[in-house]
Amino acid sequence: MAHPKRNNKWCVPSFDCEIINEPLVKRTKREVNKTIEELDKTLSNYSFTQNNFKRRKSETSLSKLLETCEPKKLSELVVSKQKQNEIFNWFQYKASNRQPSMLVLSGPSGCGKTVAIKLLAKENGFNIIEWITPIDQMEDENKHVIRQGDKFEDHVIRATRYHTVLGNCSKQLLLVKDLPNVYHEDHKGFFTLVEKYFQMGKDPVIFICTETGNSRLMQTLFAPDVREKFGIDLINVNAATQTAMKNMLKRVSGVLNSIASDMLHVSQQHIDEILSNSVGDVRSAVLNLIFISLKVPERYLKSECGVREETLGLLHGVGRVINPKKESDGDSSKFVHDPEEIAAFFQSQSVVFVQFLQENYLNTIRTIEEATVASDILSLADVLNSEWRDRNLGKVALSYCIRGLMLTNEKPVARWNPVRKPRDTHSNIRRCLVTAETQWYESIIKPCMKKTNEISITNKDEDMEIIIEED
Repeated sequence: MAHPKRNNKWCVPSFDCEIINEPLVKRTKREVNKTIEELDKTLSNYSFTQNNFKRRKSETSLSKLLETCEPKKLSELVVSKQKQNEIFNWFQYKASNRQPSMLVLSGPSGCGKTVAIKLLAKENGFNIIEWITPIDQMEDENKHVIRQGDKFEDHVIRATRYHTVLGNCSKQLLLVKDLPNVYHEDHKGFFTLVEKYFQMGKDPVIFICTETGNSRLMQTLFAPDVREKFGIDLINVNAATQTAMKNMLKRVSGVLNSIASDMLHVSQQHIDEILSNSVGDVRSAVLNLIFISLKVPERYLKSECGVREETLGLLHGVGRVINPKKESDGDSSKFVHDPEEIAAFFQSQSVVFVQFLQENYLNTIRTIEEATVASDILSLADVLNSEWRDRNLGKVALSYCIRGLMLTNEKPVARWNPVRKPRDTHSNIRRCLVTAETQWYESIIKPCMKKTNEISITNKDEDMEIIIEED
């Protein structure tokens, strides 16, 4: 039996059991060296790829780092146990009744409001649907532009009336962190939406309101009379305490050192530095902890003079302003610490820095005259920081306040003065002003309403008498 013709190609079928004995090809020395060089190049590329793969195992994305640092259990929250119990009770007795219910969760920025709601909602078996205001214009199927308020109204009614098929929970709620800007001016439109929700909605709605210096949301859309009219609940969350911040940073430091050890290293010194500048903002504290813990090459740590740039803390900055030091410069004197450099460190938190100065400036002032001038300076800085739309005025107020206090306090009192945290009286004063304004308007409006009602009643009586006489 004749054997079939052998296949001289390099690819042999797997089902061919025939052993092919092909002669070896003799190669020259140059070809062998070329082959070795190509093999070395391939191996070097392979090792480089492996190193890259190992580096990718360490997380480098900032958003992923922040997501990993978020609390996973209720015991890891910075919100106090009392506020957690209030939110838990609202879920148990209000949100679980399959009736329209609304909650306003207010508090300063970064105090853990959103994370607390998500964990407690998961604990009570709720699936969260979050509203995010779109940046681009919205269009319908006919390419017609939809008003932002109309889209939000449609979303609220649908999300609170019909269940999503993508969730695993039998209960759901609508979370609104970013209220559409149209309702900041159109208050009546928002009240109409709330009335429609309480008529048609079934699932609960939670509004998260961040209290800032220029925020009037709580005094306009969620005023006390509005909440009483619709039965809206309010829970106010305070800023994170120093103990809660310390425990949180200790937990976060372990997480960051374990998942991002190639790019940063968090030490106890970094934690203490963040705690000294903390104002109760958890988000800001975690971001600052990540940035100051980055492993930067030594050549970037030094300036042209070979000295690392100074990092000025909040407490040290307040001390330099209320206890200014001077040095002689010929016939005159100048400040040891430049006021402009101090202001440059705190431009992002100018309002907080001015509040710290207001709380501590009297500790080092000797005379009443100096205290009077300093109080006038702080009052004007407070006016510039409040209710203005131009953000540059905050920088102007900060620079003016620092320069004014340092020039006014010519001979500061030399003693140890602990820096005190400012009291949270601004929100209470704002509420009192709003209440006084409301009462004043009611005192003017209600008598007018009573007079109109009396006139209408007398007119009706006269009509009745005329009808009786005709009969």
